[in-house]
Amino acid sequence: MKTVAAFYNALSNADGASAAASVVPEKRGIGPFSETSIHSFFSGLSTPLKLRSVSKEGTDSVIATYSYVRANGTACDGRAEVRTTYRYGKTLISRISALNGC
Repeated sequence: MKTVAAFYNALSNADGASAAASVVPEKRGIGPFSETSIHSFFSGLSTPLKLRSVSKEGTDSVIATYSYVRANGTACDGRAEVRTTYRYGKTLISRISALNGC
C-alpha cells in the first residue's frame, strides 16, 4: 500500500519521474506511464489529484480512490484497482485498471 500511496502522491505533484519509478521497468516511459505524459496531464489540472483512500484487496491488489478537477472544470471521483509485484527488493506497480469512467 505504501508504493501505491507514493505513486498517487507523485501524481498529485505532477512528478512524472517519481511516479514512473513506482512502476515495473518494462512499462516506464510508455504511454500513460511516460514521465512526460504524467507531468503534462497532472500539471494541467485545476484541482490537483487528491488520494482519498488505499485499501488492500488481496495479496497483490490495492484499491485506490481519488479525486481531481480538469482544467475544463470536469470533476473526477476515481477508483482504480492497482496490481503490484515484488521485484528487485521492492514492491512495484504492474497494472492499473480504472473501475469507473474517469
